[in-house]
Amino acid sequence: MLTNVGAIEICAEDRDIHTTNKRRQTLSCMHEPFFVLISGDLGVNTYRIPILKSLPDGSLIALSEGRKYNSADVGPKFLAMRRSTDQGLTWSNTTFIEDDGEDPDGLNLGTVFVDEEKNRVFVIYSHCATKCVYHTTFLISSDDFGLTWTNPSNLSDQIGSSVFLPGPGFGIQKKKDPHKGRLITCGHSHPGHDGVFCIVSDDHGTSWRVAGYILQQGSFEPDESQLIELYDGNLLMTSRNQDNFHCHCRIMSKSYDGGESFAHSDIYFDEALLDPVVAASLLRYRNTVYFSNPASKLFRINMTVRWSEDNGESWVGSLGVWKGPSGYSCLTTIPGTQANNTFIGMVFEKGVTRYYESIAFVRLRL
Repeated sequence: MLTNVGAIEICAEDRDIHTTNKRRQTLSCMHEPFFVLISGDLGVNTYRIPILKSLPDGSLIALSEGRKYNSADVGPKFLAMRRSTDQGLTWSNTTFIEDDGEDPDGLNLGTVFVDEEKNRVFVIYSHCATKCVYHTTFLISSDDFGLTWTNPSNLSDQIGSSVFLPGPGFGIQKKKDPHKGRLITCGHSHPGHDGVFCIVSDDHGTSWRVAGYILQQGSFEPDESQLIELYDGNLLMTSRNQDNFHCHCRIMSKSYDGGESFAHSDIYFDEALLDPVVAASLLRYRNTVYFSNPASKLFRINMTVRWSEDNGESWVGSLGVWKGPSGYSCLTTIPGTQANNTFIGMVFEKGVTRYYESIAFVRLRL
């Protein structure tokens, strides 16, 4: 059964849009946010950690944690999912594709990504990140674009049993050299240390290993991360600046070897991207890079999308999506059948008094 969300298109002139690029306005129109998941629905106390991904068959999947009894990070959870087959205009009923029972330190999302050579969808999530002696990283996959999923497979024998919290967001498959075809996702908490590290697969998800990492050094503590491939095949990553080292802004880094390493000289702070210590999203469509977060130094408010036409070196425009309480977000491209109906889709945590009251979806017209 599909739920009609009743999205209403509103032109950019009616919204909060700013650009320094007079040649073109990248996001010219948008649709009002609507609720994909509302905390309290289906007996779930809180839905958090939204993830969105466009699939090769044209469908969309939206995933989140369903925190059963309270809003805390630690506790029993579902992995909730909804699908759309019409560019996000209607959505299937919510299904729970994983359930950790009554585990006091349950699952944590997580990343979703697609092997386009095999038409296979993967979700990687962690389990028991806080209270257990041994942490586990799990992978599930789907060969029918999210209709059914495999039983979880344990990756800890390959990448180790220390804590790895992937994303949250989406992983990528490299489209260009170096390491064309590689699956890669990054997260935080390095085996034996803290910081960010990436895991990669060069055999379509059969085996995995730890690759590049950025270690914590004192109050320099990169945390939740999103990685993209740039047009030239290099990688750009944005990371949560956990202790506000240097600034209330994002930690950015680049890799020129397919995620094998992140050189010290390629790690920097982007002071244009104000950030209240939160997970953010990054996306490339053609030659434009998009970034979303609550654009505030201190509070999780003011969900904003920015864009760059020089691989994130500068940001030429911004679009205010929601001025109220807002938290984590995730971006994806929604391909259309014609040039004028391709969108950027975004899910984000949205509220009136608290940012985790709901998970909302919005379409931004390119």
